[in-house]
Order: sequence, then structure tokens, then C-alpha cells
Amino acid sequence: MDIALCSIDPENKMVRFGGANRPFWLIRNTADEVEEIKVTRAAIGGLAADDQHFDQHEMKLQKGDTFYLCSDGYADQFNEQDKKLTSGRFKNILLEIQNKSMDDQEEYLRTFIESWIGNTEQIDDILVVGIRL
Repeated sequence: MDIALCSIDPENKMVRFGGANRPFWLIRNTADEVEEIKVTRAAIGGLAADDQHFDQHEMKLQKGDTFYLCSDGYADQFNEQDKKLTSGRFKNILLEIQNKSMDDQEEYLRTFIESWIGNTEQIDDILVVGIRL
């Protein structure tokens, strides 16, 4: 199983993150790029070694920073032309909508993916969690 987990200390504006094949995407307030915190390239459970270690990252956030944790379902979805959305396109969408409220981002992402999918079948679960300080 792939997973992304974090704990947030809002008083100190700190976030602690660990992931198994799922990255942490951070868009700093007014930034023009997505910072990607790389994760351990291993799944949890299954055929993982009993002594498998998962890296933990700790980051100081600033007011207005937004970070995203998500499954691979959004980026892996195909459209009617059999074209995959991809993580790169997904990150560009997040950059384009970073100044919207979180409610507006949710609506935009839902509308976009429904339009992208069109009449094709959704191939995977889709989960996107966005948090702004």
C-alpha cells in the first residue's frame, strides 16, 4: 500500500511528513513552483522487508503556504483520447489555482477531473487533501 502521513503543529507552523511512494507537495505563499518532498520508494506491508525504514521530513511553514497529499488516482486518470493526466500536469493545475480559496480549489479540481474523464471509466481512487496555513 502507498500512503502519505503528516502531523501538523499549527502553533509553531511545523509539519512532519513521511510517505511510502506518495510525495508531499508544498506551494509556498506566492511561489511559482511546487516543492516536492521525495519519499521512501517502498510500499508498506506486502513484500516490504521487516526492517524497512521510512524517511521522515520536518518543515517550517509560513502563513499562506499550502501543501497537498494525494493518492495517485488524479494524476493517473486517462481521458477519452487515452491520454494520462500525469503528475506534472496535476502540479501545474495546483499552481494555477493556488490563490483560490480551498473550497474553490475543491470545486475546480472536481469539475476539471470530471471534464478530463468525460465518458471514460475512472480507473482508480481519487483523493486530494489540501491544507493552507
